[in-house]
Amino acid sequence: MRFLKVLVILLISNFSYSNQTTDLQLWSKFKVQKKFGKKESINIFYGNRVRENISITSKDLIDISYQKSIKDINLRFGYRNTLNYSKKNQKINSVRYYVDSYFKYRIGRILINNRLRYQTQHQLGEVENTFRLKTNFSYSKHKKIKPEISLEFFKDLILNDDKLRVTSSIIFDLKKRFEYEIYFRAQSLANQFHYSPVYIIGSSLSYRLK
Repeated sequence: MRFLKVLVILLISNFSYSNQTTDLQLWSKFKVQKKFGKKESINIFYGNRVRENISITSKDLIDISYQKSIKDINLRFGYRNTLNYSKKNQKINSVRYYVDSYFKYRIGRILINNRLRYQTQHQLGEVENTFRLKTNFSYSKHKKIKPEISLEFFKDLILNDDKLRVTSSIIFDLKKRFEYEIYFRAQSLANQFHYSPVYIIGSSLSYRLK
């Protein structure tokens, strides 16, 4: 319970501070998952992102991935198609391919989940290759409410524009295979995190098919 209180305070204080910035974004996502046995699943989600103090549509995206468990490691292979909007509402399409590996372990009630991702993105003939390392800490005392904190580092393999992302979230296990998540996120260039962060308020609704 103490962990949950700390997370709620962090969400509120970060939101208050974000009102003083010039770039506050709103991200939303709807996800559908279909499992095949205990070791395989297909995930599809639609996402929408709004930027410039939640005033301009930034992205519409579709993401499709296949996940398989091999002993203690989960592998995911994904494809993402994104429609990017400029400030003048011009549309540019980008395509991303990615491979994830997950491994996790538990310390008491705290579950630590690590994800390593390699992704390549193509837009207007240009290619971006990135390694991403994410560590997630979740607390499982409450069956229906799960607070989480995650840290993620982006390593740009071409331009060296490395990024750092910090996220605090609360996940609610709803009835009839629905799950709802709200989160607050801050991200910036890794060497300028205290000077030029982007603040993001997000929500995600997930549904598990039978």
